[in-house]
Amino acid sequence: MSYKTIIFSNPAKISVKNFQLVYEPLNSLDKVSIPMEDIGTIVFEHPQISISTYFLSMCAKYNITVLTCDNKHRPNGVLTPFYQHSRNTKIALAQINMKEPLKKKIWQKIIKQKIQNQSDVIKILFNTDELDFYVKKVQSGDIKNIEALVSKKYWQRLFENFKRHNGSKYNAALDYGYAIIRGTLSKYIASSGLIPCFGVHHCNELNSFNLTEDLIESFRPFIDLMVSYMEINPDEDLTKENKMYLLSVLSEQCQYKNEQITIQNACENVCKTYVKAIFENNIDKLELPRFIDKK
Repeated sequence: MSYKTIIFSNPAKISVKNFQLVYEPLNSLDKVSIPMEDIGTIVFEHPQISISTYFLSMCAKYNITVLTCDNKHRPNGVLTPFYQHSRNTKIALAQINMKEPLKKKIWQKIIKQKIQNQSDVIKILFNTDELDFYVKKVQSGDIKNIEALVSKKYWQRLFENFKRHNGSKYNAALDYGYAIIRGTLSKYIASSGLIPCFGVHHCNELNSFNLTEDLIESFRPFIDLMVSYMEINPDEDLTKENKMYLLSVLSEQCQYKNEQITIQNACENVCKTYVKAIFENNIDKLELPRFIDKK
């Protein structure tokens, strides 16, 4: 199992030799080698990093998530592998032919787990179960949009005077963390034989990763909790330490079925159980992550 998450923030040349990633800083003669099979995620932050198509091909072969960043160091692109599943066409056809009732039930389950996870965040931070009430209110397809109602209450409680999607540094931290999980999920969606543009709720024609936007929902609260613990300077950009902290979410533990596994492993398992739910037309086959019960 690949496990290392690497962030490159300085000018460098990246190559592959003897199945190892070779890192050569432009301002140093030192070289660092890392076995490709040990790498799970790579983030390229600096614009002056030289890579080859062979390197990208090897990343696809080893199922490594590769994230690129914009000029503000925010993840804006992801490399995902193709054709790594032996039943790729069969799975893709089953996904395309999903019936609407199954899609609505899957969305209901995802939103219920998201709200439960949000409630757990509030319990951990404020010792109140005020959001538990809404979990059972979610209907098939969330037709009453309970998600939006809970979201308003959740953000008001989580951060003081906070508005989602404005230019605050808390939003920058949230978006950075979400991008890490989004990239990881996209990798496993592709390697599970699924087509990422076909979601169950999200259906934006301009979005090639609608399914990723669906499956990420129950993972978001894990990032929210991490960001709530951060000391963020509103006058500065996110530091490298901030970003490494957020990248560590992939190694954080969560409850998954009857065991505790990492968030990265949970991303993979969610995609696999989503496939089972499609083939068996059974939402009970879809398993989603939750916070570890501390009792």
